Amino acid sequence: MSGTDNEKLPATDPSSSSTMDPDDALLLAAGYKRTMPRRFTPLTLMSLSFTLTGTWLGTATSLGIALTEASSAGVLYSLVLAGVFTAILSYGMAELASAYPIAGAQYYWAFMVSDPSWAPFASYMAGWVNVVGWWMGQAATGSLLSGMLLAIAAFNRPGYEIEPWHQYLVFVGVVWLNVAWNTLGARMIPVWNKVLMFLSLAVILASFVTLLVCSREHYPSAKWIFTDTTNSTGWPSTGFAFMLATMNGIFSYAGTDCGAHLAEEIPSPSKNVPKVIMWPILIGFVVAWPLAVAFMASIYDLEAVLNTPTGFPLVEVLYQGMGGSGAGATVLMALYAVALFGCCAANGTTNARILWAVSRDGAVPFSRVFARIHPVFKVPVNAILLSGTVVTLYGLIFLGSTTVFSSMISALIVFLQTSCAIPQAILLVRGRSQVLPPRYFRIPEPWGYLTNAVAVAWVVFTDGLACIPVSYPVTLENMNWISVVTVAVVGFILMLWVFDKRMTFRGPKVDFELMRIRREEALGLVDRRVGLEEGRFGGEKQS
Repeated sequence: MSGTDNEKLPATDPSSSSTMDPDDALLLAAGYKRTMPRRFTPLTLMSLSFTLTGTWLGTATSLGIALTEASSAGVLYSLVLAGVFTAILSYGMAELASAYPIAGAQYYWAFMVSDPSWAPFASYMAGWVNVVGWWMGQAATGSLLSGMLLAIAAFNRPGYEIEPWHQYLVFVGVVWLNVAWNTLGARMIPVWNKVLMFLSLAVILASFVTLLVCSREHYPSAKWIFTDTTNSTGWPSTGFAFMLATMNGIFSYAGTDCGAHLAEEIPSPSKNVPKVIMWPILIGFVVAWPLAVAFMASIYDLEAVLNTPTGFPLVEVLYQGMGGSGAGATVLMALYAVALFGCCAANGTTNARILWAVSRDGAVPFSRVFARIHPVFKVPVNAILLSGTVVTLYGLIFLGSTTVFSSMISALIVFLQTSCAIPQAILLVRGRSQVLPPRYFRIPEPWGYLTNAVAVAWVVFTDGLACIPVSYPVTLENMNWISVVTVAVVGFILMLWVFDKRMTFRGPKVDFELMRIRREEALGLVDRRVGLEEGRFGGEKQS
């Protein structure tokens, strides 16, 4: 693939870039020259984040699992619990994004807050864990969309049996349609996501009103909707089963770091990216929870939902909620599929940025190839193609075992959350005031320490929880393969480090003095405008 190398610039005299855009000047000090246009606005990037996290879609597509684990209360309150802790994890991440608004995000943050003696290794691990997590996220959304499309077909054509190879072929089509969109339609991505966000909000409102009106003759009891925690997993503890259901809630909020990976494509990223990270969590909960209530109020035959021949419980929920109207359920499912395609496309957009960002410093094999920005499309086309290829190969597991594939997809929670927790854990070890630089968005103490500590503890807890089988007794058919997948992937990453990158990878080439100057210039403008008091910010990282 033709393209231009993402140019890496050496340290320069501060005066040489004095006439540059302030965002570009700070990026230059961070070790990079901007090679993609800042085509996003705060609204369009927030739209992409909302579309990607798709909390309402995550809730809708995981209904069957959550209902099995902890019934209706598991669906509703797992959203609350997961939302609170995801917000805390993302709050700490938003502060780091303000301090270092670089597309590498976790990869770059880990380097900047670590001790220089082990910063390259911390950066390398955070970067790879994040890349793998997003590959799994892309596979997850592609899997859900392919399953949804085949479920619509099976619903409207009784007798049609979905085979694994059917889903794989649709999955491949979805993946490469997203590759084409993220390449050929790159200029339209900001507008597309803005339109899609408002379309999604309209679909959510229409679903909420229609389901409640059409199902008014057969509402289940309020007690069932809001308090039933029937445990159908086989595990003896209802509380434990509820915590398993919480993993579905976490999945519904996954991807809140996407805005940080497009920081170099938005103006004033140190101010705007924290908003992009936090607002979609709040908006996602506000729209997803009432919709989840409407879903629960629509169900009058739970057995039919859990044993639907389409393999997609949402279809049966919508059918029951629409008063038995197959046409109505099909129309809603089609609209959900459009929104889910947008989620898939946004995953591809973000994933390519991460791979491109870590490639700029040589963290992956053949880094020069994947660090190129196409001269016409102005996006990392090679990184987009590699991601599409890797995800396509992931999908081959469909043909062998859907159980193993599901475990691999569930592992995205482990990898994505862990990548967000790594730099926050380093902050706790080294001391926030010792390593964090002046920044526009700052969590005051002691809340900063508390935020990072709770975030890290939550990730450690849920990483362990994710490895537990969701059904008991455990058999080969329902075994949870996440631990196996995690060990295999981390083992590969460590082998690559030991035999190659340990000797060649040094991390980002940062001009610390120039970065300090540019940051002070930017914050000087902020101070004059909003009257921030002197001494509000933390200390500087020492080079």
